[in-house]
Amino acid sequence: MKILFNAFLGTAPKFDDEQVPDGYATVSHNTKSERGILEPWAMPVSLGQYGRSNAKSMFKYRNEWFSWPQVTYAVKAPLKNDAYDFVVIASKDTDPQVAYNLDAEEGGGPYPAASYPLNVPVPLSIVGVTTGDAEKWVSEAVANGDGGEEMPPDFEEGTDSNGDGIIGVRPFTDPEVSEYDLSEVVYAICYVDAWGRLSALSAPTDLVTIREWEYINTTAVTLTLPDVPDSLLSADPLRKTTAKTRIYRTNLGTSGKSVFQFVAEIPSTQLTYVDSAYSGDLLDAPINEDWVGAPDTNTALFPSGAMEKIAVMGADILVGHNKRILCFAEPEAFYAWPVKYYKVFQEDIVTIQPSGSNLVVLTTGVPYIIQGVHPESMDAARLADPVPCSSPHGSTEVAGAVYFASEVGLFRIESYSMANVSTGFIESDEWRALDPSTMRLANSDNKVFVHCPTVGKTFVFDAIDPNAGIRTVDISAESFVELEETNDLAYIDTDSRELMLFDSSSDAVMPVEWTSKTYVFNDPTCFNIAKVRANQYPVRLRVEYDHALTGEIVSYTKEVASPTFFYLPFNSRAFRWRVGVDPISQAVPLEIRDIQLAQAPEELV
Repeated sequence: MKILFNAFLGTAPKFDDEQVPDGYATVSHNTKSERGILEPWAMPVSLGQYGRSNAKSMFKYRNEWFSWPQVTYAVKAPLKNDAYDFVVIASKDTDPQVAYNLDAEEGGGPYPAASYPLNVPVPLSIVGVTTGDAEKWVSEAVANGDGGEEMPPDFEEGTDSNGDGIIGVRPFTDPEVSEYDLSEVVYAICYVDAWGRLSALSAPTDLVTIREWEYINTTAVTLTLPDVPDSLLSADPLRKTTAKTRIYRTNLGTSGKSVFQFVAEIPSTQLTYVDSAYSGDLLDAPINEDWVGAPDTNTALFPSGAMEKIAVMGADILVGHNKRILCFAEPEAFYAWPVKYYKVFQEDIVTIQPSGSNLVVLTTGVPYIIQGVHPESMDAARLADPVPCSSPHGSTEVAGAVYFASEVGLFRIESYSMANVSTGFIESDEWRALDPSTMRLANSDNKVFVHCPTVGKTFVFDAIDPNAGIRTVDISAESFVELEETNDLAYIDTDSRELMLFDSSSDAVMPVEWTSKTYVFNDPTCFNIAKVRANQYPVRLRVEYDHALTGEIVSYTKEVASPTFFYLPFNSRAFRWRVGVDPISQAVPLEIRDIQLAQAPEELV
């Protein structure tokens, strides 16, 4: 009779050490799962603190790491041919920010060295509007006594206030009022900051009547503009650009409705402008008429709070959320978040998680799947099962599926189906004892990492092989950082506050600890021969049995030095047997193929 251990699966805490299926363990610490052998993770490597000892979040930029003392999310703006590598930054209770490559990595850290408000401030209403007659017409010539023509005696040459020169031809005798075209118009302005970003339009002015005759506007409208807000990026010395003010005026469109059209662009420092442009000469309508900024700390505009998290859906759709609103950026305009793209939820949004080209919205009630190819066409599908997400940091995406922490287990959403993937291994009350509201999830190498800071443990679940069981690993993470380019996992160590790169050392591995299930026999049995097959030695093997009469655990530990079998110093029979591999320092990965307990050498393979 013999026992062959060659599966080396993880644990299933919902079963006791006798009922757990064959191959499972009662302890599986620092072990990998994908190859069916017992092997460790490589030791993590410290990447340093990067100038901030209280970092809670980090983001790998170009050459440096960005870090923040509060939970923060950052993504590169999905812009085509982005020469400035814009990074959009969101954090609860703070205004969203943006950084770019000309100054983000300057100095000695911490980084970003400089960041700027994501939102372009909306101008206040135009302060004053006055009307008068447009100046500097050319009057019609009149006949003189010599048979020729001459200008009337009141004609004066000059230019109008815009510097555009003579504006038109006026008859020698003023037209009747009935000969003018009267139009009621309103004005609005927007800012173009020093980066070329557009604000939304200001509130429109009251109606202004202008008089046009033939192809000229005979009315001069003087606009007094509001002071420029301090939050406007008025100048960028690195790019040598300055902010502008764009002026728009309504005009009767082909649809029969008045639409805003471009009048002029002036320096933002210029606070007055005189408009006498003819309606037929106005240019394009604004593209930013309904643009607003991302949700910020202005509670009058955003009572549900500032944008808490930002992500990229699919390849090029920027999406964020606050407590109740899911919002999308205008394509190719990462600073504009039109209200028409908003989706408002009945439940509070806990977090969002991209999943391929879709987005999963996890709430305090039910999950939603968001699908679409453009922010204006997004469709929200409500899943049937009412499973709330417990932690704002408790979600990750692996192999096209989203995993998230709930009060009753670890759930997977794949396509439009949802399942509790931890229910086969751990009871709901055991899961709740891990405090799901504090869980932090991440992924690496098709594994789901679940850090439970309340109990100081990190669990690993194999997304590709759900039957591999649950394992633990020596990670104490303040937060995780998933490196998309290399698929590596980094984390901020809770104690040292250093950034650690997981499974990366080339000369040290994590100490493996593995204890099998307890095998129970109907008749008392004595095993007195053991064999370990591994890639290298020594292997610290522990063989145990429970004394048949006293229940005392009898244990023998040996540092196995070769694949040759050896005798165990046991002479008692027992009903319950188990084996374990205890930690031992290793410079290269230890790979155990199998462990055998036998009663005679001929039983071994």
